[in-house]
Amino acid sequence: MAVLGLALVAFLFFGSGVALAAWTRACAGGCPTAAQIADFAPQQATEVYDSEGQILGMFYRERRQLVALQDLPPHVPLAFVAIEDRRFFDHEGVDVWRVFGSVRDNLFEGFGASGASTITMQLARNLFPQQLPGGEKSMRRKIGEARLALEMERRFTKQRILELYLNHIFLGAGAYGIEAAARTYFDKPAAELTVSEAATLAALPKAPSFYNPQRNPEPAERRRNHVLIAMAEIGVIPTATSDSLRAQPLALAPPRGVLRAPYVVEHIRRELEDQLGELLYTGGLKIYTTLDPKLQAAAERALDEHLREIENGRHGSFPHTTYETFTAGLEPGEAINHTPYLQGVVAMLDPVSGDVLALVGGRDFRHSQFNRAVQAKRQPGSAFKPFVYAAALEQGRSPLYHVSDGPIYIPQADGSTWSPRNYDGSYGGSMSLREALRQSRNLATIRVGQDAGINAVRDVARRTGIESQIPGYPSAFIGAADVRPLEMIAAYAAFSNGGMQVEPRFIRRIEDNEGRILWEPPVQAKPAMDPATAWILTDMLREVVDRGTGYAARNPQIGNLPYTIPAAGKTGTTNDATDVWFVGYTPDVVAGVWLGLDRPQRIMRGATGGGLAVPIWARIVRTFYEDHEPPAEWERPSSVAVRRVSSWTGLAVTDDCPYAGNAYIDYFVAAAAPAPRCEPPRSDEWVDPTPQLPGRPVVPGQPRVPRPQDYVDPPPRERGRPGTR
Repeated sequence: MAVLGLALVAFLFFGSGVALAAWTRACAGGCPTAAQIADFAPQQATEVYDSEGQILGMFYRERRQLVALQDLPPHVPLAFVAIEDRRFFDHEGVDVWRVFGSVRDNLFEGFGASGASTITMQLARNLFPQQLPGGEKSMRRKIGEARLALEMERRFTKQRILELYLNHIFLGAGAYGIEAAARTYFDKPAAELTVSEAATLAALPKAPSFYNPQRNPEPAERRRNHVLIAMAEIGVIPTATSDSLRAQPLALAPPRGVLRAPYVVEHIRRELEDQLGELLYTGGLKIYTTLDPKLQAAAERALDEHLREIENGRHGSFPHTTYETFTAGLEPGEAINHTPYLQGVVAMLDPVSGDVLALVGGRDFRHSQFNRAVQAKRQPGSAFKPFVYAAALEQGRSPLYHVSDGPIYIPQADGSTWSPRNYDGSYGGSMSLREALRQSRNLATIRVGQDAGINAVRDVARRTGIESQIPGYPSAFIGAADVRPLEMIAAYAAFSNGGMQVEPRFIRRIEDNEGRILWEPPVQAKPAMDPATAWILTDMLREVVDRGTGYAARNPQIGNLPYTIPAAGKTGTTNDATDVWFVGYTPDVVAGVWLGLDRPQRIMRGATGGGLAVPIWARIVRTFYEDHEPPAEWERPSSVAVRRVSSWTGLAVTDDCPYAGNAYIDYFVAAAAPAPRCEPPRSDEWVDPTPQLPGRPVVPGQPRVPRPQDYVDPPPRERGRPGTR
């Protein structure tokens, strides 16, 4: 001991000149002033929340979330004190006894063998890394830390220093500060940390990567146990508690990689980056979204489970790579833009405000960050047909207007002929617009579109919110135009809300780090169509769900959506079944589902929107109504005229007409409503039985009335397309 004491004295005496010189040039680039220390404002992560205030994700250069010391249970800060600086409350920034110990270790084991950094000195290094580089092992840096620590001890209370330390210390996995680390490793706020969890985090400052409990659980557990012993030694917890907790394994939250709803969070980041710049990553903003956490979870779960069923052959032979097969062969951390397995999109919106309640842009964000809901362009098939029928209604056609569903031949510019067909290859003869939409008849729809005109159809699509260009050839009437899924789904809101176009809205408000509102985007809504047109089209689309191609939604064995919930919508199946859709709505919510492969090819033999997409839609709508009462029917506008129609003649009849013949009710835009009359049926009028619609009288027949022309001027050349549905 005498030799050691003499050595220490000699070192201090001899080294005093060196230490004095180091003190004068301790901070590279100049030591921070007292004012800079007092005004220090750290970078903070911007937090993204769902509609219930639960965190979805964060944007940051340094992942940091500030928390007040008074909000933490005492065992959290004291765990760090116990292991990092147990004389923290007694020294004035520099622990002299630790300095002597460090000198001793460095003399006999080489410089850097042990440190004497107190919590205050560590804080100095973390606050001003440019002046005090953490990677520099030198006397200059150590003296600089001491000099700055002494200044901070004069400026701040111990509680303030400890609070700053807990909010700035790097704790691995990109987390700066106790709050970010608590959410990273335990999926909870720091205020809820247990003693064992606090000890696990207090173990990290010594070597954050090595003691990361997610990557190296065994060393992390040993280090945690060391912290628990230290906590017992200074009286933070009883020895018995320390012994009991050391016998328990680590209990971490499952690693999630990204936080919840990653496609939504990334979409918001892309949208705001140009507007907010660096403030988005460093300003500690709070972004409150419109996302409903229950509906979001239901949409993700419904999509995942149904796609697994498809890949497992429940709906027929699936010929492509499955998600399970692909995942098994993927290298850890590998991401690609185009996945080989079946993909999907689900979106749910409030039809009045446009608030996005749920959105899934793909099956696995870890594999592909390509957001198919807002970035992909896919053909909607028959899901586009409502815009064609809306154009016809706007031009005075009624749901009873008849059109031929017979063969159609359209000359092409190169002299060939395009002859489309219906999905099932059959022809339907003459039928009403209502029946043609219910059965999703392609040939009838093409004639309706030609009668209305491509410009009128484009105009309806544009007014309801479809910004993608609609081509000028007749196959566009049956969905041969690329659109983005979200714009297609949002456009249906105009049918549900009485004719108003709404912009999808993801953000309710943005606050700064002091709670002041920076931006509160208003609801964007503007008239798109006459309320009468929207209501009549909805009445027609209800038949698609109740007894048409979307009936799987009502089927008790599939969708099981009760008739007490009024619903309307349209299926879509594109050329060779490469894309399947269902977009539907109730008075409360509009939702849509798209399924397909990233590189378009037939999903499987017999794939249809009614068979594959409708069950997902029905499931998430049922989830919505678990927390909402069944809605009232859509209120009929005063501009909708009601007529009694004879099932013998298909003509509007007066209330007292003896020739009414099982009259039924139908609806018309008032300006184009037929005048009621009472005439006996002519001998050339005929009927053809129609299945009964629940809640409506039987419609045993349809009239024979003039048809629109079979085709217009020859369109640009296009490849022959089988029917869509």
